[in-house]
Amino acid sequence: MSATGRRSVAGLVVVGVGLALLIGMVAANFAAGTPDALQRSVIDSACKDAADQESCLAEKEGEPVWTSVPEALNGYTHVSLSGLVGVVATFVLGAGLIWVLRRGRARGDEPRARD
Repeated sequence: MSATGRRSVAGLVVVGVGLALLIGMVAANFAAGTPDALQRSVIDSACKDAADQESCLAEKEGEPVWTSVPEALNGYTHVSLSGLVGVVATFVLGAGLIWVLRRGRARGDEPRARD
């Protein structure tokens, strides 16, 4: 691949990551104050007749299943930080997968044709 081809791919990756960060860190803040689908279903079913739906929802939530998450990422208080972590983690996993696949092809491990 020529240097121009590599530059255009790098530019596309930079623009894509920038757009993902914009969505993950900025646009997600607009949705953070509204309940997600699971919370909405609890409000519509178990908390339907409650005088204070927010306290009923907090009572029904229970303890989180995954407790090893840092406190800063729990809840809707730090949506920008959660968006940053999500975008970076997804980018690292995707780049790692591409690196592994390209490395395998460079060694001559071509995929086999299916019969």
